[in-house]
Amino acid sequence: MKNKDVGILIQKKNYSESSLILTFYTEGNGLISFIFKGAKKKKLAVFHLGIYEISYFKRPESNLGIIQSLEAAVPLTDLFSNPQKIIIGFFVVEVLSQTLKTEHSDPELFHFIKEAILQLEVQNDLLSFPLGFLGNYIQKLGFSPLSEIENPKGFEIHSGQFTDQETGFDLDVVTTLDQLFQGKTIETNKATAQKTLQVLMDYYKSHLPHFNAENSLKIIRDTLYV
Repeated sequence: MKNKDVGILIQKKNYSESSLILTFYTEGNGLISFIFKGAKKKKLAVFHLGIYEISYFKRPESNLGIIQSLEAAVPLTDLFSNPQKIIIGFFVVEVLSQTLKTEHSDPELFHFIKEAILQLEVQNDLLSFPLGFLGNYIQKLGFSPLSEIENPKGFEIHSGQFTDQETGFDLDVVTTLDQLFQGKTIETNKATAQKTLQVLMDYYKSHLPHFNAENSLKIIRDTLYV
């Protein structure tokens, strides 16, 4: 059966000398993998986080679809040429690859990820982008921290609560987290951003089983926050 969908490329693997296996998070079908025969011989460059229109054939009994044609749905240039954005993109891909597991459609989540990619394409303030993405994404996954305190002084990672008592984190970090989870625009320096990023990653690890994005986190720390 022939189908069409729009998908965000999450993973690509070699399948043969000329073909690839591509995994997309799609608008209509959630996470789905395809064989793209002859992909290496085609002129189309396929990038992680690229947004593509996919025409494919898939048998009901098969786990893999077969791509018949693939076209860029949105032109992205800076995301794939700016060195810092490439690094952030690698980080985003690692986070997504560990958290997107369902083959069921979730249009709201798809459009959130798509808008984040489009924002990264045009955003100049790269210092805050990983923080904003992680803060908003964990809430989309259903793990919003409890925030009933105005101007909190602390944050409990395991319970996911802001507190009026200090918890060992710098007040600037707690304030930045509170602003993130309230959807406010943040302004921060490199030191606070790096500490906040680590707290967010620890929060992910505490609430998402087997989550580990240390490889790309180290690259982010060594490049974006030096």
